[in-house]
Amino acid sequence: MRCATCWESELEMGRGLSCGVALMLAAGLVSGASSAPVRFRSPGGRYEVAFTELEHLRFSAEQMKQNVDNVNHVRYRISFFRTGESEPAAEVEYHDVYGWEPDATPTATADLFKAILWSPQEDFAVLDAEGWASAPGTPERKAVALSTKLRWRTAPFTLDEPVWADALRAIGSSHSDCAYAVLEFDGASGQMRAVMAPDSPIGYEISRIDGRKVEIRQVLDNCRTEEMEKSFTPECLTLDLDTMRTSPSACGKER
Repeated sequence: MRCATCWESELEMGRGLSCGVALMLAAGLVSGASSAPVRFRSPGGRYEVAFTELEHLRFSAEQMKQNVDNVNHVRYRISFFRTGESEPAAEVEYHDVYGWEPDATPTATADLFKAILWSPQEDFAVLDAEGWASAPGTPERKAVALSTKLRWRTAPFTLDEPVWADALRAIGSSHSDCAYAVLEFDGASGQMRAVMAPDSPIGYEISRIDGRKVEIRQVLDNCRTEEMEKSFTPECLTLDLDTMRTSPSACGKER
């Protein structure tokens, strides 16, 4: 038969343990303490997006000199949920590369969410560029398929200031050192294709948009010579977004 004093002592110990566990939970020191990440609602309301931190890597100034990829960054798992559902429709890893400056801090997840580009019907989403060291030019972003009708999972997306041709297709200028082109991203296939391919040193870029008409202007890329600059007269084309056909046109004023 247990004595009353022993029972009271055990009860007090239990209370102490309960308080201790509660404090540990509040401090996030036990596995059950981690709260679910905040979900951000997509502009059209069809999806909710959650950022789960997987890893936060920090490098000293000396380590950064050793390898160009040794830069402070946070690795996230980004989950896209159909609104009201608990299982993600798509998940992808993403790196917030923020540490190029000594006093830089990680990008707020709210800002990472705001930088996502959504297709008109939210069939896919395009994440912001990660920020790794790269050659000058259009940064590569990652498109993530969300609709069950799409057979691709992720795809490169390299368009500056994209213009939507329809619910699944976007066009835009794309620049690299000696290749200036106007490209199309086809969301049905997850593929990029050239609307106007470069012929270095002559390239192309979008110069003006007027409703469903897009003016495409010839430009000289970084492989041009001084002689070419002196004699170059650009030609222009008009792209009809409804037919995706181009026709010669007079050049308007440059932007």
